[in-house]
Amino acid sequence: MRVNYLRRARPLFLGLIFLLSICVSVPALAVRNPVFGYSVDLPIGWRDAESFDPYHLAFLSPNGDAMLQIIALDPGTAQDGVGIAEHMLADLSGEGESAPFDYLGYSAAITDVQFITADNQVRGYMITINGYEADLVLLCFALLESYDMAHDHLLSALDSFAMGDESALYPGPISHFFYPFPAPAGRSATIPFGRSDLSFLIDPGEVDAGQVLVDREARILSPYGALTRELFEAAWRRYFRVIYRESFMRLQPLAVQIAQRLEADRLPRVDYPAEILRWLQGFDYERTGGLSDFRAPLSCVAEGSGDCDSLALTYVILLHHLDFDAIAMVSDRYAHALAAVDVPGPGARFEFEDRQWLVAELTDDIELGRIAADIADPAGWIGVRMRLMLIAVEQ
Repeated sequence: MRVNYLRRARPLFLGLIFLLSICVSVPALAVRNPVFGYSVDLPIGWRDAESFDPYHLAFLSPNGDAMLQIIALDPGTAQDGVGIAEHMLADLSGEGESAPFDYLGYSAAITDVQFITADNQVRGYMITINGYEADLVLLCFALLESYDMAHDHLLSALDSFAMGDESALYPGPISHFFYPFPAPAGRSATIPFGRSDLSFLIDPGEVDAGQVLVDREARILSPYGALTRELFEAAWRRYFRVIYRESFMRLQPLAVQIAQRLEADRLPRVDYPAEILRWLQGFDYERTGGLSDFRAPLSCVAEGSGDCDSLALTYVILLHHLDFDAIAMVSDRYAHALAAVDVPGPGARFEFEDRQWLVAELTDDIELGRIAADIADPAGWIGVRMRLMLIAVEQ
């Protein structure tokens, strides 16, 4: 007999209305469920709602006017994501229309949902996934009067969900719904690399989807500049992590071709980072003119242009695909971004996580390990690790 975990959820719905005036300052909340293997990397300031049941986790937004709940149902609740959504709408006495989509081979659906809890009208999104070990329900909602302001946070929280460790390197469920992955309409593009060209499939819809995510996350990031330094740095790091995840597998085919080309050229493997750096330094420096000026990495490659942030992240992604450890470095003091690589060689190094990283300047034609003297103070830089250590939920 299937257990109705929604009945356990309702006390948490009730708790929402008592938390509206609470503001907290906490670092990143990245949580892994040890029973079902899924994880979330929530916007900065979101916090655990003290729900320690792995079958039902709940999280609150910084001011308590929005909530994410992740509910595990016995497998076979319904035949597909839409069926699970219909079942949940009936349990919630809610209203909403569901749209099916494929999420990493799982049948899934997204529902724009409204319902009443504790005499409060709420609105949000529900993602339902027809899983193997459990059917999963991701319910993220806000008080109706807060919905417009909370909208980006709701989408970002849902998009941070990953079914398992491997899927944390693939676009999230909101990104999958917005545009399928792998992209269905790739067009052949020629990209100059060294003395010859690389052939690469680029789907314009995929490029647009990446930029939509960048702009959404920039809107989320912007207010943190007025908060504490700890929150600001944590928000910057999450901003890069979210874009990294969206972009990582989209750049895999290009990374494979680059590796094949460098191997065919008999370039020593230790020199790969310097060669890829020289290639990206040849891109045009261009800012998008939007809130973040950040061009999504796939767009950066497609257009052969980008600013310091987008070029640095593109570089880090490509190096990770080639099994080099690399980080991004960002600085509000210098209004600049760099990358740094864990490889031997002479030059300036940045200490981060008890390691010394060789710096890489993407927007100037200088060698790996070189940095301009007027931006060389390590105290002016924030190191950004793209893959976050996850906290296991206590059982």
